Amino acid sequence: MRTIKGRMKGGHWALSREEYEAVCQVLDEGKLIVYPTDTVYGLGCDPFEGSAVEEVFELKHRPPDQPIALALTNTDHILKYARLTPLAQRVISKHLPGPVTLLLRATPNAPPPLVSSTGLIGIRVPQHTVAIAIAKAFGPITTTSANLHGGASPSTCEEARAQLGDAVDLYIDCGPTRHRNESTIVDVSGDSIRVIREGVVRREDLENG
Repeated sequence: MRTIKGRMKGGHWALSREEYEAVCQVLDEGKLIVYPTDTVYGLGCDPFEGSAVEEVFELKHRPPDQPIALALTNTDHILKYARLTPLAQRVISKHLPGPVTLLLRATPNAPPPLVSSTGLIGIRVPQHTVAIAIAKAFGPITTTSANLHGGASPSTCEEARAQLGDAVDLYIDCGPTRHRNESTIVDVSGDSIRVIREGVVRREDLENG
């Protein structure tokens, strides 16, 4: 288990080029990382590596019928992995990048381990420089709270480490997260908004958007 400490640079968290290379190497090897987002610390792996995704589920003790989401660098990349409805486009224009997870109909390009039995995939575009930089350097990664199923979602690296311990190969510590709360999960695959979990963004803010 290794920990990389982020540094503030120009008001934003950053890692060195060598540190980003180390992160990518861990992901390339099918191993797990814990990384900061705008909401809580996330548990990441290569979403196309089935064994790595299985390890995420096993580590969290997460039920297999609760798929985890995909983290992207920007909203332009969503179309590659999910089909956008007019409703989804409105939510994206107002709330992304930011603390919202969208449930959308998956495209054939979506990583199979992350697609639900009903054909949906969760999409996140976190508003955090390090999370975005990792996804830019490596490609899309998984995003799910770095905790045990039913445990408290960690807003610090220490809280994540206390729950997951040595089972994670690399921790990236960038201090407390901005929101210290989970993302709001919203199904926008159809014609109406279905809030699955209310988090940072309130239900009424989505419904009135």
